[in-house]
Amino acid sequence: MACSTRGPCSPSARHASQLNHIHSDRRITPPKFLASSRPRRPGADPPHEICDFAGTPGVGAEASVDFCARSVGHLRDALPRVLGVSLAPAADAANMRRTSGVVILGYLGAGALLAGVVMGGFSALLSFWAGWRERDVFIQVGRRAFYAAVVMTVLAALLLEVALLTHDFALAYVVEHTDLATPTALVAAGFYGGQEGSLLYWTLILGVLGAASLVASARLGARISAYATGILAAILSFFLFVLAVVASPFDLLSVTPPDGLGLNPVLRDGGMLIHPPVVLAGFASFAIPFSFACAALLTGRADAAWIAHTRRFALLAWSLQTAGLLLGMWWAYHVLGWGGYWGWDPVENVALMPWLATTAYLHSSQVQERRGRLRSWNFGLVILAFLLVVFGTFIVRSGVVPSVHTFAISAIGPWFFAFLFVCVVFSGTLLAFRAATLGAGSGPAPAVSREGAFLLQNLLLIGVIAVVLWGTVLPLVSGMFGTERVVGAPYFERAAGPLFATILALMAIGPVLPWRHAGRPVLRALRWPAATSLIVVTGLLVAGVRSVPALVGVPLAVAAGATVASEYGRAALKRPKSILRRRRKYGAYLAHLGLVVVVVGIAASHFGQQEKDVTLQPGEQVTVAGYTLTYTSAQQRQLTDHNEFIAGMRFGDQTLEPSRATYAGLGGQALTHVAITTTPVADVYVVLAGTNEDGSASFRVFVNPLVTWIWAGGAVILLGVVLGNVGERSPIPELARRRIPITLPA
Repeated sequence: MACSTRGPCSPSARHASQLNHIHSDRRITPPKFLASSRPRRPGADPPHEICDFAGTPGVGAEASVDFCARSVGHLRDALPRVLGVSLAPAADAANMRRTSGVVILGYLGAGALLAGVVMGGFSALLSFWAGWRERDVFIQVGRRAFYAAVVMTVLAALLLEVALLTHDFALAYVVEHTDLATPTALVAAGFYGGQEGSLLYWTLILGVLGAASLVASARLGARISAYATGILAAILSFFLFVLAVVASPFDLLSVTPPDGLGLNPVLRDGGMLIHPPVVLAGFASFAIPFSFACAALLTGRADAAWIAHTRRFALLAWSLQTAGLLLGMWWAYHVLGWGGYWGWDPVENVALMPWLATTAYLHSSQVQERRGRLRSWNFGLVILAFLLVVFGTFIVRSGVVPSVHTFAISAIGPWFFAFLFVCVVFSGTLLAFRAATLGAGSGPAPAVSREGAFLLQNLLLIGVIAVVLWGTVLPLVSGMFGTERVVGAPYFERAAGPLFATILALMAIGPVLPWRHAGRPVLRALRWPAATSLIVVTGLLVAGVRSVPALVGVPLAVAAGATVASEYGRAALKRPKSILRRRRKYGAYLAHLGLVVVVVGIAASHFGQQEKDVTLQPGEQVTVAGYTLTYTSAQQRQLTDHNEFIAGMRFGDQTLEPSRATYAGLGGQALTHVAITTTPVADVYVVLAGTNEDGSASFRVFVNPLVTWIWAGGAVILLGVVLGNVGERSPIPELARRRIPITLPA
């Protein structure tokens, strides 16, 4: 299986090629079970295979294979199978002492995971019972059991990080994701570089944020806090169970190799230190609003306190996911070398969908705060966001849908599918049971009002989610019926484009709509955004733009920006202090302005991109979109683990150096290093596609207009979130404070 240069290949393919190189190099004979997919149980291998030391330096070729086989058989039967520990005795005492130390580490790590499962399960059962019976003492005991499970999770994470930093190659996970030559920062990042470690990192964030949410939930009342504890503990226990039994990062190798396999070269970029942990933290955060939403449904509460607490953690999850998506786009653009930043890959899609659902919730929750409406929408959106996270986890970690990001097919997939089924049944039953009461007394929202705009926005965002979900699962569904359908970017752009355009129009109209019925003042307020959009359309047509999506999307985005600017201007002229006093409102407007900048950057770079493939001899030039580059020189470097060919390209007074590295240890896998220079209006993006024997080199040159607007706009979005929500407490009318009159069955 070849590894794509557009994204990380599956661990199984990468490891197989590395192991073949190691075996041919005779540095160490790879244990036969190491090349297989997880779960890996060395004890299942015949003892004679484990003890085949012939030709292995440093292990002891003179050892008796028969004696070793008998010893391994006894050890295999004696050690607990649940830990997956199996040892082969080495001839030299030093190696045996080192292996014994790592066995203790393996025991401690796996034991911490198992202890966390027990404590989390106990917390879940006790918290549900105590909440139902309203036993305050047992509610506190259940919460403390949850905290204990979190402590065990932290301990397991620390042990794995210690194993990585100390190069304990007796652990299979350490061997698979590090080597002695890997820089320390990337060794530490190996913690979340593989299936098991990233799952443990996710569980760690889930536990820590869950504990923080429980500490902050005092004003919600004992019962809702108890049910939330039970749900969080159940989720945490599931993750810990998978880590302890199905995909443990503490599996031990039968023979300790002298070095590891190292990280995939694609993952050795500095972005690896930031992008994965931010995305995983965002995914983990969605469990907090889900737990409190289900707890509120169980207790029959949908008041302002629930909304305020849930919104706080939903906003945290949304912010982390926003940062993660932007960092992922930036990393793809700078590292993968295909000239773009978003390819509608299934894993990109499953990260986008919960972000869309939470975007809808953050807007919809304002309606409940101010008008007491859309309660059922708020519960449904919070629950949907978490279900989409679990679905995405199943897609990524099962490998059932082809993607450049997914892990190899493993035993973890069915467990997450079962977990998704349980979550759907549990939350769906709660929603169905409370549906009639949630909508009681609110009445329909006026069509032409801010409430109506938020409701329409919810429908549009759900429509986008449906489009993305269908495009993601269609290859899987069609494969079940014997026909394989490939869904590419054109489908998503045609199906979701009109929905996104309508959302942009709502962004231009919504801020000037009143909470009740709209009147003529709204029409007067919209004259400036409408005039601005017409000017932009005219300018684009004069500039020769004929793309319909660009002619629609860019003017609508500019109109939305004009609306925000007019709101800021009106406040600055009439009520300048209100901008500081109502930080949440104007922080949200700033985030909207950042989104406008992002949309303009996406439209310009997508519809205005120009590219050219060319083969040049030294001294020859190429011109793309008015930018001229000259191929000046070439040099080749032999490094420890790869060969690198570097081309010199002169661009004005700058020298660009795109390169191409070939890793012999990875079956000849090639990795491109792009050269990017930024001008005020565009990026010049150069990829070295290949080299020829006659000294010429092949290049792919892109000119991408306004790409930097995407990164700048993303920073403005996050700045608006921070400025608008740190220390802000929004006033909530009495209408939204009332409780739903629900009586739980005895």
